[in-house]
This record gives sequence, C-alpha cells and structure tokens, in this order.
Amino acid sequence: MSTHFDKTFRADPRFARKRVAGHTWFGIALILAGFVCIVFTAQNFIPLAEWAREGGEDSALVRNRMAGITPLVMIAIELVGIAWGVYLLIVGARPWHVAATGTRLRKRYYGFHLSDQTFFHEAHRRFATGDPSVFAPFPHQVDGGQTVVMIWTADADQTAFVGISWDQNRRRTHNLPLISHTGPRYQALDAALRNKLYKPLPDEHNPLLRPGTRPAD
Repeated sequence: MSTHFDKTFRADPRFARKRVAGHTWFGIALILAGFVCIVFTAQNFIPLAEWAREGGEDSALVRNRMAGITPLVMIAIELVGIAWGVYLLIVGARPWHVAATGTRLRKRYYGFHLSDQTFFHEAHRRFATGDPSVFAPFPHQVDGGQTVVMIWTADADQTAFVGISWDQNRRRTHNLPLISHTGPRYQALDAALRNKLYKPLPDEHNPLLRPGTRPAD
C-alpha cells in the first residue's frame, strides 16, 4: 500500500516492489466483476428501477426517488469496486520487499501523533536507540497529529524499520532518515509492538536488558 515513505523506499536500494499473485488475481477479479455488474445494471435499468419503486415505502414521492436512484447507486458501487481493483493492480499487488532476501515488509504500526517539531525529532531519537525502555510508553495518537510514525518488520530477516515523517497535507511531507534494527533490537521492538507502544514493556520481556545485548554493548 501507498505510504508516506514510498519516495524513501524508491530511493533506497535495500527495497524493491514485488508483485503478489494473490492480490493481483483479486484485483483482476474485482475489475471483471465490476464491469459485468455495470453491464447487467445498464441493461436492466428499468426493471431495477421498478423493483426499487415496489420495494420503497408507501409514499409515492419516496418510491419515485428510489426508482431513479437505486440503479445509479448500484453503478456507483460497481465503479468503486473497479477503482479498487485498479489500485490493487498498480500499487496494492506490489508491496515493498527487502530486495536482498525478497522478504515482504509487514506494516506493524501507523500512527499520527503530536504536531510539535520538538516531539517530531525526539520521537526519531527515541526509536533510533532501539530500546523499549527509551521509546515506550509512547504517547497515544491524536486527531490531526502531524508527527507520523510507521513501523515495518521483515520477520524472516529479523529486521525492523521505523519511519518518522512530518505530515503537513500528505503531499508535503518531511521524512527523517529511516531507522533500521536487527537482532536483539528487532526483537525488542517486536516485543514492544506486541505489548502496545503506549504501555511500558516489562523488563523481563526486553531482550536488551539481558547481559551482552544492551545498546552500549
């Protein structure tokens, strides 16, 4: 799916888009089904309008409105299905993967937080440590927040990526350098995600608190 970090991923040789067969066929099925339904609706517009009229309430005014609107609503829904199928073929069926291994990135977190530049840079610093005792608990999301936090994992590679973006209107975004974590730091971030970022991670569940795996080691 499209993300705030598509431009960053395209410019980074570590990532590549790869088509997923299941999504591709689903997109094709949506498009074909949409066209078939539109043809059926167009060819049966009058019978469908009569059916809507008969199924309407007793009010003559409501029945007349239903007769004209129902087939048009059906066509609109079918067009939405076609548009969704096209989107799947172009974007959704080609998610980002780790280029070297072919492992698909799994989006684990997508949140909008405080509209504050200090918090924006502080969030990047905290996640860059890879230590849940530093970045968790993380504040709850807020409506209209401009600090966007996105987290992806390539679980088979034991790798996690954290993106911090300043979102002004989606078309104008500022991305800080992408953060990557492997090994114990990946495990620690994975544990924090499972525990929910807005809650502190118990020390016994933090791999970085085991001997030999602290960030300073």
